[in-house]
Amino acid sequence: MSDALSPPRGRGDAERLRHSLAQALQAGRWQPGEKLPTERALGTQYGMARNTVRRALDALEAEGLIHRHVGRGTFRTGAAAETAPACPPLPLEQAEAFGPAEVVECRLAFEPELVAMAVARASPADLARMEACWQQAEAAADLAAFEHWDGALHDAIAVATHNRAAMALSRSLARVRLQAEWGALKARGATPARRAALQRQHRAIIDALRQRDRAAARGAMRAHILYVQRYMFEEEEG
Repeated sequence: MSDALSPPRGRGDAERLRHSLAQALQAGRWQPGEKLPTERALGTQYGMARNTVRRALDALEAEGLIHRHVGRGTFRTGAAAETAPACPPLPLEQAEAFGPAEVVECRLAFEPELVAMAVARASPADLARMEACWQQAEAAADLAAFEHWDGALHDAIAVATHNRAAMALSRSLARVRLQAEWGALKARGATPARRAALQRQHRAIIDALRQRDRAAARGAMRAHILYVQRYMFEEEEG
């Protein structure tokens, strides 16, 4: 067994392996996005049973150090863009052909089912990424920063489906955020009260995902998109 497993003494094998692998990850043994050895290979290397290796990897994933994909393997966590599978959205010139109202209508049909899909598939690292986006949005000093982290949260939800088609569709819809018209509509309704309401809605979505409550997640996302639709287009509707 590797000498790296000696400290800390008095802990179980899974914790000792977690400690050793965490040290290796933090020292740069694997680069962001790089695939780690299989559970079987790690078990052979460290002389441990696969269920022990799995418990150690569960702990590392909960810490956000690794990210596991069913059928693909275990990867070193980096920035969201580094760890998420490559799923290119539509080219910007094509996305710009869609108006904000059309996109919000499409989101209303699409995103409640997207988040319902994520309920069963979101890993601890996915949930940690969503929480980080929420915290950054909460601390945002201006509308541009808030919009960035708002978009990053929705992208993190799409990534949590582990479905490349769903991610690509979500990112294509999100390209509309780059339009000047979208920015003007959001700025018009960007009051402190509305920002606080958006954050409460985002919190409800994340909490439902954590609780693995599909109905609550679907309902919270639908309520969120309806709220956005009302305040962005209230002059046109009223």
